[in-house]
Amino acid sequence: MPIDIKEQTVSVTGDDSVSFLGDLNWTTEAVINILKNGVEHTQAGGTIAISFSENPLFTEIRIEDNGKGIPKEEIPHIFKRFYKGKSAGEGSSGIGLSLAHSIITKQNGAIEVQSELDKGTQFQIRFYKQFV
Repeated sequence: MPIDIKEQTVSVTGDDSVSFLGDLNWTTEAVINILKNGVEHTQAGGTIAISFSENPLFTEIRIEDNGKGIPKEEIPHIFKRFYKGKSAGEGSSGIGLSLAHSIITKQNGAIEVQSELDKGTQFQIRFYKQFV
């Protein structure tokens, strides 16, 4: 609903054959937490792009927005529980990105963020394949 209110555009691209081995419900929770963050910090009329791909080593999900970005000094802290950046929303509890990080890493995954002020933020999630 906030996406509609802010008239943001969301695109999803990727090959339908992409898969990963993990918990769908918890992974969905992690992705939603990252998306909520993007919606909150992207201006009205902004864009959020979700893409997914796979290679022999990992499955990757990228979530990018053209929002206000994260200050460089805050990036090392955004996955810490209860951390709230200077531009956190009034109702923010500081656990969404921490929970996303925990969910992803417990599934043999990794999450990284790149951000530039006034240009946007990109979250890169990788689920590494298990080899027997």
